[in-house]
Amino acid sequence: MSESRILRAEALVVRLIGILLGLGLLAMVFVNVANAAGRYSGLFGLVGADELLVYGMIWIVMLGAILAARDRDHLSINLLPSAMKGRPAAALQVAIDVATVTVSAFIAWHSFNFIERIAGLNQSSMGLGIPMIVPHSAILVGFTGIAAVTALLTIVDIARFARAEGAID
Repeated sequence: MSESRILRAEALVVRLIGILLGLGLLAMVFVNVANAAGRYSGLFGLVGADELLVYGMIWIVMLGAILAARDRDHLSINLLPSAMKGRPAAALQVAIDVATVTVSAFIAWHSFNFIERIAGLNQSSMGLGIPMIVPHSAILVGFTGIAAVTALLTIVDIARFARAEGAID
């Protein structure tokens, strides 16, 4: 697969995640406003609305974390990397990338194991009856996405380091 195809595929996935985030946020605002209007007017109450908002927020955070990892806007302490230049900075970035992939893959693996166990229980939420694997799968999807995105960035960073370009975006 050529580099341009990989970049196009990556751009498509990023765009789809962005669209999902936007639609998710709009849906959450709609549910929240409808629930508040129904409660305060005394006309109706949306059973499970709070539960849906919590699960929706978990999914939004985990999908957003994938995009943050892609743009390297995730929570990090960059005092040392910002003070470094050239090959040492590139080597440090590769080390950070490898650590991120390792930790994210570790969390994703354990999340997968947990989802397998909870699926065997057929547990569902109290308000809406949503299978509990749905909210728990957000962790798996998020950390798998972070690991995949960072693995691609690691490959790019290693190639730049090998070409001695030094600075990493």
